Amino acid sequence: MRRTTYTIRRAGTSGLILALFVLLGMAAASAQKGKQLDEHDVLELLQGGVPSERVTEIVNERGISFDFTAQSEQRVRDAGGGDDVVAALKEASKRRAASEQASTGGLRVQTTPGEAQVYLNDEPKGITSPEGGLRLPGLQPGNYKLRVSALGYQSWENSVTVSAGDEQTVYVTLVQKSSENPGKGAPQPNRDIPPVAGSAAGIPIPGVKVSGVQFYEGGHDKTPVKSDRVYRDSFDQQSTRTIYWELNLKYPKPSQRIDFKVDAYWYKADGTQMTHQTKDAYVLPEWSSSWHTFGWGSAEPGTWAPGTYRVDLYVQNTRVASGSFQIQ
Repeated sequence: MRRTTYTIRRAGTSGLILALFVLLGMAAASAQKGKQLDEHDVLELLQGGVPSERVTEIVNERGISFDFTAQSEQRVRDAGGGDDVVAALKEASKRRAASEQASTGGLRVQTTPGEAQVYLNDEPKGITSPEGGLRLPGLQPGNYKLRVSALGYQSWENSVTVSAGDEQTVYVTLVQKSSENPGKGAPQPNRDIPPVAGSAAGIPIPGVKVSGVQFYEGGHDKTPVKSDRVYRDSFDQQSTRTIYWELNLKYPKPSQRIDFKVDAYWYKADGTQMTHQTKDAYVLPEWSSSWHTFGWGSAEPGTWAPGTYRVDLYVQNTRVASGSFQIQ
């Protein structure tokens, strides 16, 4: 939109008064139209000689269309704006933020694993953090198609509804892609495999010893830190959310970093396979022991059916540990 800038020249008192009347008339006419002020509008009024009291009135009447930051405040003061103008702009900025928040909604996507690509209506919106979180604020109310994908995992897709003034969290657990034949040595559904303790075959760490697998419960969106884990083999059905397995290894310090993958096969209480996970793992030269963990479950308690469950852990198609837990 074309703007007209009025320059006040020192042509005497009558010229100054005339210019002020022109500016005031322009501001009053614009105020009647109800258009919000942008920062340039405010600076133009102040630099044109419109009194702070009148600029304050216009700001209160029309509101503003920009975020009033510390940098904005400095520019307003440099243009001649007083405390009253600054106070009015701060209050208008708060009203604007509240209005935008009330008229839009948001989503918080929490994925397992992290670093997954998120799409809304097939438009990429970002990648979740290594911990699995991504916020999508400022969405117009309505229905959206939410899709999440990650390399090596089956894509997840569902419809979500965004409501004005509300931010909802959507928890997504991706299932790893697996073939009908998981590979030589991998477990098969309904196959009874006894627990293993201390088997190191398959783990590419010289002198490694497996001290076993443990289980603990925690939230779905973030793996509990080591100091907060309570290990057990029995969990309450009403309070259990996500159950994590933890593989503990001991070894002489290696000469270099060693990377490997841990395949976890989960079995339901009736012996059928629940899921197959692959955990990327590594050890560093300064380590002599390490633990490796991954979880499966829900963000809400009460979704586990009572019974006995088993998890078998494989490295390079060799079963290195196995453990079971109960849901009561």
